[in-house]
Amino acid sequence: MKIVGTIVEYNPLHNGHIYALKEIKRLSQADMIVAVLSGNFTMRGDLSIFDKFEKTKQALQAGIDLVIELPSVCAVQNADLFAKNAVKLLHLAKVKELWIGSESNDPSLYEKCYQNWIKSSSQEKIKELLAIGKSYKEATASIIDLPSNDLLGFSYYKAIKEESYSISIHTIKRIGSYNSLEAKEYASAYAIRNNLSLIDTYCPTFINRDLIRDSGLLFPHLKYKILSSSIGELKEIFFVEEGLENRAKEITTCSNLKEFIDLLSTKRYTKSRIQRMLFYILFNITRQDIKNIGLNFIRILGYSKPGKSYLNLIKKDTVIFTNIKEGLHPILDIELKITKILDMIYSSSSLKQEQGKPKEI
Repeated sequence: MKIVGTIVEYNPLHNGHIYALKEIKRLSQADMIVAVLSGNFTMRGDLSIFDKFEKTKQALQAGIDLVIELPSVCAVQNADLFAKNAVKLLHLAKVKELWIGSESNDPSLYEKCYQNWIKSSSQEKIKELLAIGKSYKEATASIIDLPSNDLLGFSYYKAIKEESYSISIHTIKRIGSYNSLEAKEYASAYAIRNNLSLIDTYCPTFINRDLIRDSGLLFPHLKYKILSSSIGELKEIFFVEEGLENRAKEITTCSNLKEFIDLLSTKRYTKSRIQRMLFYILFNITRQDIKNIGLNFIRILGYSKPGKSYLNLIKKDTVIFTNIKEGLHPILDIELKITKILDMIYSSSSLKQEQGKPKEI
């Protein structure tokens, strides 16, 4: 039985993703696809428009056989750390092939970029650019100039090389660009999020618009957290640095989340960087909480029958969590805290699902 993996956010899952899954199965001749899924929050710090359990159900309906959660504190990171965490989960699940969407559709490109990346002159240039106030994204782009999907693909490749994992990367051609409606059958997730009526045209019929969450509801709770915290307390939050704790207090001048993100964003601190910081502030996740956290387990959100059988093959060598409770692992304790707060904000019952069995189709 051939097992391959992919790393997804599905925010939301659309026809382009369905095409990608079909291509992965066709090209890889795989019997089963394992997906590492970022749950309630994405790499850029956005709230997913569907909760992680609905996303899991959708992934299974789309043809995924095993859904592994990328916990929130491992997902809401820069591209390199996001990739490092996601690839480690595939390694723990004993997956040997990673399939990703790519603009170039040329995986050999990553090795060429890697050889340039590891040059001492390249690393010195990055340090110099950071020292004069360039963002990390700008600094790395001066060395590795790739479009968005390939840049993330390079991060996956780099993580595999640095950890010496026996995982090979394979690509499928990405259709359309990040924010466009270039192909008649396909729209990007970004375009759909900016016009949710497009779900009816560009997403599978099992995507239920009635379950969409409004990220705007987070703003009053974020505002309360910032205003009720001292400057010293804000400084202890992960991702808060270099005076951002003071600027965060300017939230009183903003009426919504978008205004606040725009206010705090600068050339050095991109909107994605600010959104990540606000995620950690909202859930009161400190540097101490994150310090020395090791991702040494896989948490299962859902499976098909073949996926469930596969777990039995790897459970002797891999720590596997399905339903969770407090005290299992610090990462999962944070995940439970996030779930409880989101349940309060959205009047949902995700905590029951955290503590129940994985989705099965």
